[in-house]
Amino acid sequence: MIDFFLQQSRNPAFTGREPLLYELKAALVEGGTAVLMGADGMGKSAAAEEYARIHKAEYDFIFWVRSWNETVLALDFASFARSLGMPHQEDSDLLDLGGAVRSWLDENSRWLLIFDDAPSPSALEEYLPPTGSGSGCAIITSSRRGGWSGASDAIEVGPLEPSEAAAFLLKRTGQGDHAASMRLAELLEGFPLALEVAAGYISWTGISLSRYVDLYERRLGEISGKTGPGYPETLAAALDISMEQVRAVSAEGADILSLSSFLAAEDLPFDLLIETGALLPGSVDLGLASLERRGLLRSNKVPISVHPLIQAFAFGRLDAQERKAWAEETVRAVGGAFSARLEDLSRWPECGRLLPHALASTGKLEDLEGGSEEASLLLNQAGLYLQRRGDLAGARSVLERLVSVDERLWGPHHPEVATDLNNLGSVLRVLGDLSGAVSHFERSIAIEEAQDEPDQLKIAIRANNLGTVLRSLGDLPGAVAQFERALSIDMDAYGPNHFKTAIRINNLGEALLEMGDLAGARESFKLAFRVFGQFLGPGHQYTQRARRNLESIPEDDQK
Repeated sequence: MIDFFLQQSRNPAFTGREPLLYELKAALVEGGTAVLMGADGMGKSAAAEEYARIHKAEYDFIFWVRSWNETVLALDFASFARSLGMPHQEDSDLLDLGGAVRSWLDENSRWLLIFDDAPSPSALEEYLPPTGSGSGCAIITSSRRGGWSGASDAIEVGPLEPSEAAAFLLKRTGQGDHAASMRLAELLEGFPLALEVAAGYISWTGISLSRYVDLYERRLGEISGKTGPGYPETLAAALDISMEQVRAVSAEGADILSLSSFLAAEDLPFDLLIETGALLPGSVDLGLASLERRGLLRSNKVPISVHPLIQAFAFGRLDAQERKAWAEETVRAVGGAFSARLEDLSRWPECGRLLPHALASTGKLEDLEGGSEEASLLLNQAGLYLQRRGDLAGARSVLERLVSVDERLWGPHHPEVATDLNNLGSVLRVLGDLSGAVSHFERSIAIEEAQDEPDQLKIAIRANNLGTVLRSLGDLPGAVAQFERALSIDMDAYGPNHFKTAIRINNLGEALLEMGDLAGARESFKLAFRVFGQFLGPGHQYTQRARRNLESIPEDDQK
């Protein structure tokens, strides 16, 4: 993500945390890496941002990496190539770019990497370069203690001290009632996110701190025992007060917050969604302003974001029917925006922005045990985008989800599922999971064969794919059988003098050559070379491959 805090002054509302910032500085000086651990909403990311603001003069580059998902992490990491002035194209391989960025970090110093919301140390292994003396620094935030606990560079981030919390409330609201600020700080238990929400409401409405204390105490009693499992009632009460007013004054704001709960939390792409759907209200700016004024959303000078706990609260306020409707409409809107850009290479950066939201919105729909043709199309396009950009692990994850969605939507024996399995098998083959590729290709073929009117050309493609994998596994008789099947189908469809048929002939020849059938291989290569040369020209890669194959047979065996 863009290192947005480099263009900003210090956060004027940030209060306290001096011991935490001091400990963070000491950890970075000593070892170059620090892990900020703590529950959601405790201000880990805010502390990392504040540290970067305070010390930005010490670094030439500061990078923010969304780390909650391995695909999004790879996308963000590769994006730093632009900031570093590295040559790249919009369709450059993500892993190649990420490797180039990693090499640059290995060779340079005066940089700060912030990995936000990392699930585990293993998730960062490929991306976290050596840190410390003569190198750069890294701050990791995580709400998952597993793997970090006991680490020498782990720092626990907990609630604000009562005096810090009260000082924040006074500073943020501009009021001077010290007693009321202390009482509210105690009620909010020093919970940073709850403090921000309460302060935003007080600041915008002009209500006194003492009156808000009364309002909050009543609301806390009303919602007690009614929040979702594990959701902090301290925060829920403050959010309930704020959302009640938002709904009263801005239906747009309420809708935007509902929509946000089906998207990724960072860099909400409202500007892109407006172009393609009627999902957003007409007065988007007014709705955003109503939320930001109450501390529910960040949009000023930075990519629009909303805290995941606020997303969860908004989601929890919807009934089952509303959740399903919002999920389907969000997927439709994101899918429309993604489709409009996928075939235009100049707009692939926007596809990159939309990708985390494609993953999040389809995931929400899956969690609701729902599926739609729009979700299927969006996952297919996301997988295609990742495959074209070289992130095969990301493509595999997306295509596995696509298989699950389409099985639920169409049934396990539908031709769409067969297509998904073939595409997933192709990715698995490149990743080196050959046995997995075989099982997916075989199932894909079986599903198509079982249709009332099987598509023979699809069977030929998949049989050829299966043969390629069997050949890699050393099962040459099995590979020859599949190549011969694909060739027979294409002979019937295109005739012997078509370049598609020649592809099958050449593949068959290569398998025969490995089996020692030199005569059969020679005849296959001669025919493939002739057809390729006739239709594609002597310089085409297929023609050259057939020529090299033919020349590889010992001269004595060509007589």
